[in-house]
This record gives sequence, structure tokens and C-alpha cells, in this order.
Amino acid sequence: MDLKDRKLIYLLDLNSRTKETDLAKALNLSKQVVNYRIKKLLNKGVIINCQTMLSISAFNTPLYAQVYGKFLEAGKKKTEEIINYLKNHPKVGYLAIYGGRFDFTISIAAKDLQDFDEQLREIFSKYPRELRQYIVAMRIFNRRFPRNYLIDLKSKRETKETFSKPIDQKKIDEIDKKILSLLVTNSRMPMLEISGKLKIPFSTVRTRISLLEKRKIIVGYSLLIDLSKLGYQIYKIFIKTRDRSPSVNDRLMAFATQHPNIPWFQKTLGDHDYELRIEVKDQESFQEIIRQLREDFSEVIEDIETLMVFKEIKEDYGVLLN
Repeated sequence: MDLKDRKLIYLLDLNSRTKETDLAKALNLSKQVVNYRIKKLLNKGVIINCQTMLSISAFNTPLYAQVYGKFLEAGKKKTEEIINYLKNHPKVGYLAIYGGRFDFTISIAAKDLQDFDEQLREIFSKYPRELRQYIVAMRIFNRRFPRNYLIDLKSKRETKETFSKPIDQKKIDEIDKKILSLLVTNSRMPMLEISGKLKIPFSTVRTRISLLEKRKIIVGYSLLIDLSKLGYQIYKIFIKTRDRSPSVNDRLMAFATQHPNIPWFQKTLGDHDYELRIEVKDQESFQEIIRQLREDFSEVIEDIETLMVFKEIKEDYGVLLN
């Protein structure tokens, strides 16, 4: 894994639909070499998926809740069975294995609180002995930052939000949904291929995608990466604050924005107030970020809980289309 590969991953994570000609120019490589490197990263599992990020507010499932749970009385075989069940569940958009107070997390897409409760009861009643302890964190704000640390970039980071203002459902028709269903499985799928698969004109595909981006229904194109293969550890921290004022929110967001190793800032309702995702080379680097947080927010932070992300198994915005 050389610097060219790391920069390629960085650029694709910024926009995984970037054309190979533009990537080649940015990397000072030929288009053929860029194509070879992308295929190599996919084959080695460094890039798990090229994905399309959708606005959670744009569909009939505006509630996207995170559930953190434990595997109780579950041996290896039963744990694998449960993981496979969660991975294939049509309403589970995200699945990861954790270490710490919780063993796993899932994101559930639902149209309202009642629907969420039904989905949650269905999942946990499937394995009543093994899935008994959990907490729910309702996401009310998501902000994603570029992974500047991959190429030691010091510039200001632009952000992407996966929650936006509500969008008129009538303006997302079946053709839009068919295009999105292909893009969420592979954001790099060429428009010509989409046109062929859906049997609609190329010009229609191009116009539709452009409008979906302009209306912020598509909020970005990114990667799901196996960061362990790049030598990074992933941590999730829960922050509970004494002060829930907007000024504290803005200060915490500013802290996340300026730190290159924090790619996600999330505001939640539930057991805690904020979640930060931290990606670092070693535990010492992680502890330094925690030290900075405690020092800068000593008067407002009540508690910080640490979880380690062992493996990310699924991230699929396609659940919003169901």
C-alpha cells in the first residue's frame, strides 16, 4: 500500500463516482493504472463497497435509529447465525461488531416510532435469550468529514449531512427509486450501464441523477473501507453533557471538524447526547484525543464512554428505499 493508493482511497471516499480520467490526473497516473489499482483494492477487501449516501429525510423512512446490543448466552455458532440474520434483514442499514459494553450495533430504518418499535420487537424476539440487553440512540443530526488523515492533509474539511429538510415524497418517483437502487449497490456504475439495466434513455438517467444530487436526495458518494487493512483502529465514543445548549453543540462540532481523525459527528437522543467516530493508528493517539476533549470541555462533559469497532459488516442506504 503506497501513497498513491492512499490518495486514491481518499479521493474516492470524497466522491466515489469520480471519473478515472480525473483520478488519473490528480494522481499523475494513467487511466489504466488507476483502473488496475481500484480493482486491486476491491479484490483485497480494502475497499468493501463504493456506496451512494442518501438523505434520510427524503424517503418514507425518516427515522433512522441506532441500536447497541449484547450477545448473551450465545456461543460462536449462534452468534454467527444472529449476525447473518441482522446482515440480511431488509430494515437493517448498518451492522458492526463492537468491543466494550456492547457487542454489536445496528441501524434500523422506520417510517415512525411505532414502525421502529415493531421492527425492534421483531428482531429481538427472534433471539429472546441472546438479545435481551440494548439501548437505543435516535440520530437527530449526522455530519460526515473527509478522512484527511489518510494523506496527512491539513486543509479545512468540507462536510456532508445525511439529515436534510423534509422532501416532498411525490417528487421521488419509481424511476428515481430504480436508479437509486442500482447506485446504492455500486456508486461507480456508469450511466450507460444503468440505462441498459433499466431500459430507459441515457439522457433520462443523466438528468435524473443530476436532479437527485441538486435536490440533496443524493448527498454524496463514498466508500466503505476495511481500515484495519490500512493499519487503523476505529473507536466510537458516547458523550453525555451537563449542558445541552446550542453553544456547546457548536463547540463540539468545531472540535470534530478541525480534527483529521474524526470522520463522523452525531447528535442523539437517548442514553447519551453525542457520538464521535475516531480512526487512529494506535491507542496512544486515541487517548490523546480523549485527553483533548476532557481538557477543552471539562465544564460540560459529564461522561465519555469508549467502544471499539472490530468489524463493519454492512452499510446500505438502500434500506431507505424499501
